[in-house]
Amino acid sequence: MLYGDWIGRWGSSFPEKEAVVDTISNRRYSYGDFAAQINKMANLLRSDLGVKQGDRVAVLALNRFDTLVLFFAVSRLGAILVPLNFRLATDEFVYFIEDATPSALFFDETHQKMVADLKPCLAIPQYVCMGGDHTVGLSMDENWGRLSENPPPEIDIRDNDPQLIIYTSGTTGVPKGVILTHGMITWNSFNTNIGWDLRSDDKTVLHSALFYTAGWNIFTLPLFHCRGTNILLRGFDAEQVLRLIEKEGVSVFFGVPTMYQMMLDSPIFKETDLSSIRFMVSGGAPLPRRVFDAFKTERGIHLWEGYGLTEAGPNNFLANGKLGSVGHPMFHVDVKVAGEDGQNVPPGNDGELLIRGDHLCAGYWNKPKETAEALKSGWFHTGDLARIDSDGHLSIVGRKKDMLISGGINIYPAEIEKVVEMHPKIAAVAVIGVPDEKWGEVGKAVVECRPGNTLSLPELQTFLKDRMGKFKIPKFLVLVDELPRTAASGKVQKFVLKEEHGGADNL
Repeated sequence: MLYGDWIGRWGSSFPEKEAVVDTISNRRYSYGDFAAQINKMANLLRSDLGVKQGDRVAVLALNRFDTLVLFFAVSRLGAILVPLNFRLATDEFVYFIEDATPSALFFDETHQKMVADLKPCLAIPQYVCMGGDHTVGLSMDENWGRLSENPPPEIDIRDNDPQLIIYTSGTTGVPKGVILTHGMITWNSFNTNIGWDLRSDDKTVLHSALFYTAGWNIFTLPLFHCRGTNILLRGFDAEQVLRLIEKEGVSVFFGVPTMYQMMLDSPIFKETDLSSIRFMVSGGAPLPRRVFDAFKTERGIHLWEGYGLTEAGPNNFLANGKLGSVGHPMFHVDVKVAGEDGQNVPPGNDGELLIRGDHLCAGYWNKPKETAEALKSGWFHTGDLARIDSDGHLSIVGRKKDMLISGGINIYPAEIEKVVEMHPKIAAVAVIGVPDEKWGEVGKAVVECRPGNTLSLPELQTFLKDRMGKFKIPKFLVLVDELPRTAASGKVQKFVLKEEHGGADNL
């Protein structure tokens, strides 16, 4: 067995080494404890639910230790975990379930009513409630005590076998399931561990939601790979994170710029002992200089910017601590800054960032056309514009894709526009990103109403409330007589809208 049993191997060799500090249940798990829980979960999946190699298992839950256990148990069986975004509206889940066709859905008590409401619309053979009283499906808690801690039969797992499917919104408005293989996840860990010098005594705070690649692949899995410790939180809370850094001796940390600003704004920031920190990584959006300087100058923290995607890495660069640059590529990562002809552009010039290596995804689930467009001759076309300086340091300078980043989360306007145009008063809409001090960017809807109609922002937000996740709903609205379009194809000219309505003075 080449892959799939990381925790089992550490559990045999270092059973007493601490693996997870669960702040939610106030429990601590060694690698030996963790391995035993994974074996029980694998036996539940195999014996009670009939999960076999290649099957998909979906999970809809807030961060919890059970999800980590489920991931490694599913991996042991050669099955595929599909974590679902709990921030979405109820109706949005139908698409993901129909696309992934999971054989089982695990969910927590928080989402039990949602699952019950959706069940008549879903063709899922098995439902499992993790924790609390249950009214839908099997109770994991009620069956846990009888399950064996003996490891399940070994499965031959190869590097190109899928391990995770993480859904990411597409520029076409249709979400795509990114296929993360065992080999991809392992090579990202190799790159991270040798590139950032992770060690078995490193600790991090796992606050990122486990339906994002950041939740799994920035520090969580690389640290498990090198026998480190993850401190599990339900979600990000600046004061809790600061107190945990001091209490637990956290040595490495990832956050988006908004989170670092929240830490700076916390009344306990200046008094917190941060001496255990070796380095911090920022990603998801450009890091403001005021934040960079505050951590570096006021607290002596080595804070650098990273760059990655669900489809590639996400840890692609070594970083050099220079604001605005992500540094040189990781040891096993090739990059190219290419012009329209696909050839390298000279240093100092802008081009599309292409990435190559064994840490790339296998493509998009059920979408061969999109896979072929993104992966060409072994290169992943990121759609982001980059520039390399004379020393080989790379900087991200823009986006070819129509996308905005809010609080480190990629939001694609096409997906929002598709739903907004369902409003009976709206003839057409274009969504653009506008600056926001807290989130970096938020959405602004530029709306062309149907004749004789008008629309207010609260009215639009109420309409969207049950149709999409709160973080996608536009925070601003402007009504126009007519959207600017090209004469030939009739496409909306978003550059015109950004010039007229995208500045801070237009909010």
